[in-house]
Amino acid sequence: MSSLKSVAKELRETVTNLAISRGLDPDEEFTRHDACVLLAVAALKQLEKSSVAEDLTDTARSARRALRAFVPSAADPQRHDQEEGQQKSSRRDHKRGREDEANNGGCVGGNKDDDANICLGQYAKAHVFDDDVKKRTKFARLMGGVRGEKTSHSTFAPDVGTIKRINGELEEQFNSALVRAGKKGLGA
Repeated sequence: MSSLKSVAKELRETVTNLAISRGLDPDEEFTRHDACVLLAVAALKQLEKSSVAEDLTDTARSARRALRAFVPSAADPQRHDQEEGQQKSSRRDHKRGREDEANNGGCVGGNKDDDANICLGQYAKAHVFDDDVKKRTKFARLMGGVRGEKTSHSTFAPDVGTIKRINGELEEQFNSALVRAGKKGLGA
């Protein structure tokens, strides 16, 4: 048996050693995500060492190996660039949003560069133009989605299963109309 304080101290030492082994400075600032991943991997490593049950050791080892890809390292140059870029862009977007609300009276639209103001309405779930931003903005502009107008109805673009069901029903109606051709009843 050991106290939580002593276990936390051991865990902190393990996290520090893990950060050093990955080429990171343990005193530098980490994102919350990176810190949590480091703590989780260190905790799983401690659990592996101290566990008596073999199935618990195997489970901890497989979980630690699964998290290994997410552990930050100093060799990852995108890490710092992404953090700085996210902070700058979030500040800039937040500032733009306040300016747009002040200018447009709460309607966010008219910015051609800003992709967040596109409201596709019922077509939001249809992933047709996900890879091409220019086509998506043109489609939204043609459908009136850039104006910031929200639809009042709750219809959505059909998915593959719905399209198959509708086509099946139409074929069934067509076949029944062919059978009833020239006969009275059911509008055939």
